[in-house]
Amino acid sequence: MSNLTIPPNADDSTLKKLEKKIIQEGKEEDTHVKHSLKDLNKLEKASNKADKTFDKSEHTLEKKHKEEYKANQTVNKVTHKHDLAVAAVGSAEKDLAAKKQESARLHTEVEQRKASIDGVLEAQRQHNAIRESKLADIHNVRSGSGDSASA
Repeated sequence: MSNLTIPPNADDSTLKKLEKKIIQEGKEEDTHVKHSLKDLNKLEKASNKADKTFDKSEHTLEKKHKEEYKANQTVNKVTHKHDLAVAAVGSAEKDLAAKKQESARLHTEVEQRKASIDGVLEAQRQHNAIRESKLADIHNVRSGSGDSASA
């Protein structure tokens, strides 16, 4: 937020320009916050999707372990089938580990982004209060100059 000060002897044109600057600042900050919230929403969706794929990978791993067990029971008849199942388990474990790591990374990023958004929202609240105060000062200066001109 820029540090705009209200000159005590400002004319109406200067006050209008200052008022426009303050309002524009608020609009720009609103846009920034909207984009940040949109990004957070996208990130949360990606995190939820990662959770679902993680669960699916976990289910796949369990299924491959069952296949391995069955193949092991008949290892003398189907050695080739057993080897394929072991390879599938290895692949599923790698996939599960990758999905788990991605899910954890996204969860961490979501938490960091939430903390960042909290700070942005608090800053916006403070800036809005400052802007409201400055706008009130501008209006008071205007009404004060209007009263003195008619007196």
